[in-house]
Amino acid sequence: MIGMGSSQENDVIEHARMQFQRAIESPSDEERELFLRNIDPERITGAQLAGYTQAVLSMARLTKVENCMDIVGTGGDGLNTINVSTAASIVVSGLGYNVVKHGNFGSSNRKGSADFLKYFGYNFNLDSRELKRRLGSLRFAFILAPMYNDSFARFAQARRNIPHRTIMNYLGPVTNPASPDKVMLGAASSEIQNLYAQYMLATGKDGFAIHSMDGMDEVSPSAECSVLHVRDGKITHFKIIPEEIIGHRIDLDAITTPIPEKSFRIAEEGLKGLDTHSAEFISLNAACAISAATGDLDIRGHFRKAMKFISSGAAYDHFRRVMENA
Repeated sequence: MIGMGSSQENDVIEHARMQFQRAIESPSDEERELFLRNIDPERITGAQLAGYTQAVLSMARLTKVENCMDIVGTGGDGLNTINVSTAASIVVSGLGYNVVKHGNFGSSNRKGSADFLKYFGYNFNLDSRELKRRLGSLRFAFILAPMYNDSFARFAQARRNIPHRTIMNYLGPVTNPASPDKVMLGAASSEIQNLYAQYMLATGKDGFAIHSMDGMDEVSPSAECSVLHVRDGKITHFKIIPEEIIGHRIDLDAITTPIPEKSFRIAEEGLKGLDTHSAEFISLNAACAISAATGDLDIRGHFRKAMKFISSGAAYDHFRRVMENA
């Protein structure tokens, strides 16, 4: 937990918010670059990240949505897995939980969550009314980050001038304009995982910050996954061992490919139940997301429900409705 009183913590959050707000609103790329260079992302606290997030969200063109969750990772693990967080979001929403997924097109490839949804025909245009309509009928809506907040675009030149990762790399997963109270945040390193857990603590969010031992920023089906469970103002730690949930470990070759279209099709075959390894990978992450949102840690039970939902054909039917009604 963050080792300070609530008043002091709030001061840190407000100071960070004001710092970042000035940089966002500055007319100068040089000032934004200086701001990014002066912040060491590996040394910030959860309270500081909360302040930076508040600054970004103040510019958003959508407002908070009650009773929803998000499943999102930092990216950058370099493993070329299928779009499991997006596919798992579809399954979770089909099982009755409101999911507002926040994401973007891939920056270094064409395999981002938005690339996946665009491939199958998703319509990204939505305002607050349409977002609520989709949640009401489908329990799923996707927010394409740059359509509803231009804060990141304002830093584009400054980021190009800096040859290393900056605080902007950590902000994507935590700046969903819907401000979901329940989250599963995936991190490609244990340091970022811990930062996200502290951020959740500082902002009163419940859920999981996860990091798998093979470097995956998802719940890996081939390696142990470390989970920091944040709930009721406390952080507890446990591990997920995939063979204890799935019954076996899955070779990464079965769920990875650098080719976007092939990756999307593997995920689709998983949602259809035709690719068993893909279905198991998706169900594992869906099960953990449900546990993150509800606090019910019967991950094995949630996994069985997700697999049954897929094998029955209901998951793919729901996926098609999401694509056709979006």
